[in-house]
Amino acid sequence: MILAAIVLFCLAAVLGLWLVVLGVRYRRGSRALAAGHAGFALLGLILLGTHIFSSPVHMLYNNAALLFILALFGGLVLLALRIGNREHRSPPPMMGVSLHAGMALLALLLLVWGYTHP
Repeated sequence: MILAAIVLFCLAAVLGLWLVVLGVRYRRGSRALAAGHAGFALLGLILLGTHIFSSPVHMLYNNAALLFILALFGGLVLLALRIGNREHRSPPPMMGVSLHAGMALLALLLLVWGYTHP
């Protein structure tokens, strides 16, 4: 189950990187890409949470889940800024995107580290 969560989070990271390229280089976004990014990340978080609550305690998985939840809240803030913005074609603030991505990538690294070093 953890391996499936890692794969889903990696897919979400690839889609997130694609969203950043669209935002920085072309000054636009893609709702379908953003929905895929969020969907893969939420599905990965659900799998991770299911594993955490149904198996013995593994602190790296718990820390990764906490960081993923913080990244989720950061993504929701970015979504709220995007919805509240009158100019829907403008990219989100890159500082917020950087914090969101940094937390998620650190969580992914913790998850992979916990998976490879039981």
